[in-house]
Amino acid sequence: MNKVLYIVILLCFSVASVNAASGEWGKKKKKKAAKEQVESKDSTSKATSTSEYEKFMKDAEVKEGMFNVIKKKDKIYLEIPKAIMNRDFLISSRVSSTSRTWQIDPGTINRDPLLITFSCDENKVYIHFPHLRYECKEDSEMYEAYKRHSNPPIWKAFKIEVLSKDSSSCVIDATSLFLSSIAEFSPFPDLPAEVRAFVPFGGTFQSDRSRIEEFKAFEDNVIVKSMMTYTTDKEGPLTTIEARNIVILPEKPMTPRYSDERVGFFEETRFLFDENQDQLQRYGIINRWDLQPKDMEKYLAGELVEPVKPIVWYVDPAIPEKWRKYVKLGIADWNIAFEAIGFKNAIVVKDYPTDDPNFDPDDIHYNCYRFVASARENSMGPSWIDPRSGEILCGDVISWYGVVTLLNKWRMIQTAAVDPSVRCPVMTDENMGEAMRYVAAHEIGHTLGLMHNFGASAAYPVEKLRDPEFTQKYGTTPSIMDYARFNYVAQPGDMEKGVKLTPPLVGEYDMFAIKYGYQVLANVESPDDEKATLRAWIKEQIGNKMCFYGQQVFQFNFDPRSQAEDLSDDVIKANTYGLKNLKYVTANFVDWMAVNDEGYAAVEGTYKEIIGQFFRFMNHAMVNVGGMYVNPKGFDDNNVQLYQYVPKNKQVEALTFVLKNLNDLPNWIVNDKVTAIVGPTAKPYVQQTQFFSEMLTREFLGRLQLNEIDGKNVFTIDDYLNIIYDYMFSRKGGSLRLCDMAFQNSFVDNLKEFMDKGEFKSAGSGKALTDYAMETTCSCHAYCESHGFNPVDPLSEIVLSPRIDRTNKRPVVMKYLRKAYQTAKARSNTGNDKTREHYRLLVLKLNYLFD
Repeated sequence: MNKVLYIVILLCFSVASVNAASGEWGKKKKKKAAKEQVESKDSTSKATSTSEYEKFMKDAEVKEGMFNVIKKKDKIYLEIPKAIMNRDFLISSRVSSTSRTWQIDPGTINRDPLLITFSCDENKVYIHFPHLRYECKEDSEMYEAYKRHSNPPIWKAFKIEVLSKDSSSCVIDATSLFLSSIAEFSPFPDLPAEVRAFVPFGGTFQSDRSRIEEFKAFEDNVIVKSMMTYTTDKEGPLTTIEARNIVILPEKPMTPRYSDERVGFFEETRFLFDENQDQLQRYGIINRWDLQPKDMEKYLAGELVEPVKPIVWYVDPAIPEKWRKYVKLGIADWNIAFEAIGFKNAIVVKDYPTDDPNFDPDDIHYNCYRFVASARENSMGPSWIDPRSGEILCGDVISWYGVVTLLNKWRMIQTAAVDPSVRCPVMTDENMGEAMRYVAAHEIGHTLGLMHNFGASAAYPVEKLRDPEFTQKYGTTPSIMDYARFNYVAQPGDMEKGVKLTPPLVGEYDMFAIKYGYQVLANVESPDDEKATLRAWIKEQIGNKMCFYGQQVFQFNFDPRSQAEDLSDDVIKANTYGLKNLKYVTANFVDWMAVNDEGYAAVEGTYKEIIGQFFRFMNHAMVNVGGMYVNPKGFDDNNVQLYQYVPKNKQVEALTFVLKNLNDLPNWIVNDKVTAIVGPTAKPYVQQTQFFSEMLTREFLGRLQLNEIDGKNVFTIDDYLNIIYDYMFSRKGGSLRLCDMAFQNSFVDNLKEFMDKGEFKSAGSGKALTDYAMETTCSCHAYCESHGFNPVDPLSEIVLSPRIDRTNKRPVVMKYLRKAYQTAKARSNTGNDKTREHYRLLVLKLNYLFD
């Protein structure tokens, strides 16, 4: 076994107990046989007569299990054996049901389960948080220093009410653990402070309207369900049923497997103190299920073998049958990838059982695909893990009803130009079922440990998406973990030729990722034993675009290959096809939808999604401008370049594509059919002008400047502003449209920010270029961000740093402000009244700089 892992496990099992008399930590006790522990009375024993214990238990309701759970009146007690107090446990809280779903959804665990251990002294039982993130080898000379700051802190303490007859277990009043407001168990989403500042999330617990509802005990876990009532600013009273689980973890953790940033797995991060290295060592272990073959000999010989413990999924009967059968297919689709590495029936799909009294979807032992009757247009698939080893213990999928609405809109908007069967307000069961199957497979991928792969679709040349043979085999992307929904590249007539419009069941990348995470190797005692093999697998795939992993970047995207909702290796060409289809859909969708009351009412939502699709196309293109291709590499991958700037001609093409289409948008986005139903709308105008404003913020100019500092033959800030100026000033003569005046005002106002005291302040809200990229059918973004390492984000810090702004932004900005000033003065008497006054206002804005 790897020495590092051995020490981690040893530390977890050697959690120090608190000695109330001496106040000392970490004193090791001699090991005793289980029989001796039962028969002896150690320093934690309390002189308790049999009659006292029996008196306490009188009239109590008891459920026997790992801990005996005792209910007396309105209180819950736990009888915790001393013999297992040094074991590791997980404790979690799941929302079972709720009176509303605006903030809280049934089935969710809105805080990660906690790793805990127990200890006791003569008077109290303590719950500790073991340390995992930082490690030090026991034979290291630094180990004593490490121990001095690695004591497991006390999270909770409980008075011992009584000891068992033989003093081998402690009974504590645990009511507060199950019937009180605990931050680590909050049912409310853990949202960023900037969101909570504007939206009143959260609530205040009301104990007088709360009670214990149900409790269960099993050999390796206990569950206590409580009715919890809160008052909220927005909703008034809110009542939930919350199920809190305590689960004992395996005495011997699963052997971890090292992560690699070139394969997208959620991971647990570790830091190692080692005097043989000159810096703190960082490594990650991936999240994965512990799949082991029943017959290792046959497995290693290449035969298909069933796992010792398959991954069993239970599907909510509340999902309508017409969709449920497709959800089951989507779950089972992953067996394709597991069969390729030797596992038969690795994933088993079942309905909620009706003949199993122990089945409980609130039990963390059961993997459930749940349905929430909510208009929220989303779905998510988190998993809950043993943080010691990365072993996935439970997977959940939450599917909101509203995802059907979103899939309906996307399927029609992206493919109705070529597929007449989706030109309707309600999709056929087959079309919607296929879409639901895709969503199910994507979310199950998350529960297998896989992160989003936003770079996958960049493997396909554009024209291959119009090739019947290619699309039938490969779909729209090499990864179901990508956001490549439907084939908006396909043109009228392509479908009749056999072009496929939907993603694959499981893609080429997915097959490789499952191999990396789950293929069992012989004679592995520690993660170091398989490290060389894993690296060899990755090196074999270098240059194979089908297996490229593109990370989900959370702050500011640089790599045009790694984007949500895009298709192909050339988004300009792909989105040109897509825009042609989108214009056709915009001209006709009202006729397709408004055939009954339901379709009529849905027109407005569909129209908003059409606008959203347009700005996704624009956003895809803008990532090329100042962008770079980021290629994670190992130390010996000599033929791999860590980064390459997007070629200058590609950046020019992308910018002109955006400017041309922003200017053209008013010519087709609104028509009489739309306004006859939705009424007058300013949404396209608002989004159009806001998007342009974002193109002139310091984030974009900083990205270009990084190119300019580091590269050769690059697309400079001067080049960028010159093209924008040409489109927004030079080419516009006579009387201006409202959007033309807005573009010119944004140009001046944003560039002025670089010349005033607010020189480095972003004039925009940072919203227009990100909103549509993040409106997706998967809510796993926060989970991805907190459980994965992202090496691209540090580049954002460089671009956003004001220290590089002073070198050459101001002179270039000054050049184009002067041009705008001179143009405005020259045109002050041209065009209609509004146009003339517009130019005079621009002159007034810039007078202080030039006169």
